Amino acid sequence: MIKETIIAALASAPGRAGISVIRLSGKGSTEIVKEFLTSKKLLHGFEYNKLYFSKFVNEGEFIDEVTVVFFEEGHSYTGEESAEIFCHGSPIIVKRILEALYEVKGVREAEPGEFTQRRFMNGKMDLVQAEAVIDLINSESDASYTASKEQLEGGLSEELKTINKMLIDLISLLEVELDFADEDLEFTPKQEISGKVDNALEVIAKFIQGYKTGRIFKDGIKVALVGEVNVGKSSLMNRLLKSDRVIVTDIAGTTRDTIEEKIEVQGYLLRLFDTAGIRETSDMIESEGISRSKKILEEADIVLQVIDSTNVDNVPQIEGKNLIKVYNKCDLKDLSVGEGSIKISCKTGQGIDELKDLIVKSVIDEDLTYQPYYISNLRHLNILKETAAQLDQAKVSINESQTNEVVILDLRQALDSLGELTGETTSMDIINNIFGKFCIGK
Repeated sequence: MIKETIIAALASAPGRAGISVIRLSGKGSTEIVKEFLTSKKLLHGFEYNKLYFSKFVNEGEFIDEVTVVFFEEGHSYTGEESAEIFCHGSPIIVKRILEALYEVKGVREAEPGEFTQRRFMNGKMDLVQAEAVIDLINSESDASYTASKEQLEGGLSEELKTINKMLIDLISLLEVELDFADEDLEFTPKQEISGKVDNALEVIAKFIQGYKTGRIFKDGIKVALVGEVNVGKSSLMNRLLKSDRVIVTDIAGTTRDTIEEKIEVQGYLLRLFDTAGIRETSDMIESEGISRSKKILEEADIVLQVIDSTNVDNVPQIEGKNLIKVYNKCDLKDLSVGEGSIKISCKTGQGIDELKDLIVKSVIDEDLTYQPYYISNLRHLNILKETAAQLDQAKVSINESQTNEVVILDLRQALDSLGELTGETTSMDIINNIFGKFCIGK
């Protein structure tokens, strides 16, 4: 449990709106809020989870008409006694209400992510679910929303419990044998123990292999637009965005830096990178842009090599990538293109919708549905890799016929490592760092 400090902050988005929501959390929140309300109904008691209409008054000065709801300890977002004030969405009104609350002894401004951190510390969610909250807030596509929602609902946590139980059962089995060590009895053959470790490693491998797909659900598909100068990369970027985002001229080398924009196609986020045209140049700025283009090319999930249909001689070859050859200016010259290629016209819009669909189809299996083991957080990936390494060490100990004490130590290290995912064994420094990335009020 955490200290009985009352925290308060704007819980809705800052700025002007129809309604703003101010949240308080901590023992005594209800009585503090009631002191500012004029509703006679509240003078003689109240019910939790019921909205009350009142005026908010501070030292006799009317601030705003508000509605208020009170939450009982154990039945609020944070798990603590809480209150939420719904006022008109004026920054001035929000400021005056918060100033009035902060003047009360024992009430302070909530730190970034502190409401959710209290929810975690009070056992209302694990760390994996808490991280899903910020992902849900930041979701930019149907796919990222689905991934975050499933993680928040505990889908990933349930999958992790499978590995956790496997390790606990195995440790328990080995510890029972320790009780009979003096009698030189072996209840479980070494091969069976090794097999159980292999089963745990198989489950972890499923998570690790699902990272690439999970990242695409969360962060989107990285699409690099590459090609020589003046083939129409920037024009294609503008067509995909349906806006004049990138400067287009007949002058070679107009794009000198990498430009990123986002669109949603079939529920997936496409992160589009317009890159500098690749060519030999003595211009220092353009040269730096070309270097960045090559880096994006290496990191992309899919590469669109834009080619001028009117000049297909000596087109550079791009190897080792998920590549779509995009023949632009087909309105000027119609070509016959092969599999993995498409012809478009940035001028007329021909083939643009087909290209969007092809990008998604080239990266995502059309029958793909989100699975809880599609992890998308680099912290999760690194911890699972560490857990797998510790289980590999346990297998080495088993194969070298080490004592049960040594094998148990390896397995406990793996179990502790896995606990860092859910927060069971995570240090407060890491926990504070995770919640520090949240916005104030969440």
